Amino acid sequence: MNLGNVGNILMLVCLLASLIQSTQLLPKKIDIDYKIFSRLPFYSSLLAFILLIYIFVDSNFNYQLVVNNSHSEKPLIYKIAGAWGNHEGSLLLWILVLTIFNFMFSYSKIEHTDFKKNVTAFQSLMIFGFTLFLLLTSNPFTPTETFVSEGLGLNPVLQDLLLAIHPPILYVGYVGYSLVLSFAIGGMITNKVDKEWAEWLHPWVLTAWIFLTLGIGLGSFWAYYELGWGGYWFWDPVENASLMPWLAGTALFHCVIILKKKNILQSWTILLSILTFSLSLIGTFLVRSGILNSVHTFASDPARGLFILIFLAIILIISFTLYAFKGPLLDNKSEMSLVSKESSILANNWLLLSTLFVVFLGTLYPLGTDLFLQKSTSVGPNYYILSLLPITVLLLFFMIIGPNAKWQSDKISNIILSTNKLFILSLAIIFGFSIYFDELHLTQITLLTLCLTLILVSIKDGLRVNHNYTIIKPSLGKSLAHIGFGLLILSVVANATFAQEKIFQAKVNDILILDDQKFRFDSVEQNKGKNYNSIIATFHLMDNKTILETFKPEIRVYSNPPTVTSETSIIRKFLTDIYVVMNIPENSDFVNVRIHIKPLISFIWLSIILMVIGGMSAIVFRVKLKK
Repeated sequence: MNLGNVGNILMLVCLLASLIQSTQLLPKKIDIDYKIFSRLPFYSSLLAFILLIYIFVDSNFNYQLVVNNSHSEKPLIYKIAGAWGNHEGSLLLWILVLTIFNFMFSYSKIEHTDFKKNVTAFQSLMIFGFTLFLLLTSNPFTPTETFVSEGLGLNPVLQDLLLAIHPPILYVGYVGYSLVLSFAIGGMITNKVDKEWAEWLHPWVLTAWIFLTLGIGLGSFWAYYELGWGGYWFWDPVENASLMPWLAGTALFHCVIILKKKNILQSWTILLSILTFSLSLIGTFLVRSGILNSVHTFASDPARGLFILIFLAIILIISFTLYAFKGPLLDNKSEMSLVSKESSILANNWLLLSTLFVVFLGTLYPLGTDLFLQKSTSVGPNYYILSLLPITVLLLFFMIIGPNAKWQSDKISNIILSTNKLFILSLAIIFGFSIYFDELHLTQITLLTLCLTLILVSIKDGLRVNHNYTIIKPSLGKSLAHIGFGLLILSVVANATFAQEKIFQAKVNDILILDDQKFRFDSVEQNKGKNYNSIIATFHLMDNKTILETFKPEIRVYSNPPTVTSETSIIRKFLTDIYVVMNIPENSDFVNVRIHIKPLISFIWLSIILMVIGGMSAIVFRVKLKK
């Protein structure tokens, strides 16, 4: 049988099984084994995805997707990555992840059968919608109309090992929030939104957050070393599209923590659950509608964007209609002390959502003016920096006092006493730096002091001991995540303050000087890679006549498809990266060289790792405690 037909049959099985399972949401339902119909879509979509990878590895140019996104000379890893480095393949991966979460949840030990049936039914409804989208508009198994002997190749910018794993990780984060939404729907239908519901939800929402955090971090790191502009975040609309569900998801799992402790904020938690996955769908719409021009954008077919927009509207109508009826009945009336741990968490919720609003407005407002007024409007980094600065200061403040406040009620004097010494120590350290580095102003001093205080307070909180003098492990994950966030903001501020860059027009044997560091341009040579030709320049960082470091930036010329890329050369040290990139103007006997000195840039990646480890620790120790 034709492989494409096998793939289509597998996806039809996924479509029909998910449709049958989703009928469990209807008032009158047939009696089916929800476990079987939750697992069939997983098996079928997994086999279809493996089949698609095989077609790419085999360089089977009988299929249009392989022709457009692969080449017989491409390295194996990029043939595999080509399976999801496009709209159709990434959509199949999206469906697979949807089914994985449904499959795993069907094996959970939750004994509330009606709740599980409703959760798997709503998850299946989403699987049905995306599978229908794939079969109608984005079929990866579409055959070529005429014989083709060779493919066009994958975009060379995407031919990178890190980017090969970035989309799957990011999708687990995006799609993981689909199960969170299903939890919200199932909870509202069965009137089961309480402490136990929050206990069930906690590992799922944290899992999605961990993968989304890691996916954003990997994308940022890839942009830093691959795109050649020396930055790690450009406020690209598609970057923002991943940041928005992260912000909502961060607020959500903090809300879940409160609900686990006290039976309050049920309707607010449900609302955040709906909002978080809705933002994931909005990100999907931005990437696939063609309204954006971005390195991330997969498709430019308005019909595809319209389908996702309609599907998003259906999900929102179902969710908010149910919320309108059930939401007001969910909350238990309970007073919340103004000075308490839950109040500080709720304050941070509002600050995170304020950040979300700033990013949402900056992302969609230019699109709206262009679409409805036919006027181009740009929103640059200054908008985000100036808007988010006061929010970040308040966010850091509440993150400092929150862990030191007690549940139910506390006294301000107790919180001040528990943090004042660490705050004074942080202020003294940063003030000392400000005397040595005259670049520091009041804004930087404030941010850096709060970041350092948060890091020290979190270390102290993570090392808390009980009466047996052993570390209280459940607090360790939270502390690592907070240390990571404090280190992230501290590194961003320090890098923005102290980073230096300069563009040179250089010939061989020229000496380039930046920040008292001398770079000697020694040579230019040509080289042939596996699927590209390159021009490699050699620069040496010198101390008098001693060579300290060697840099080899490249210009790569790919033929399949015809593309020219700049490859950076980076020397990473503990506190500073030195970053060199070049390009060669046409009809010129010199090269353009851009040199960056990036202090504390490595700590940005370390902060992401700490937040991910913190989230993983919170899940692991929670499981051990339950056992």
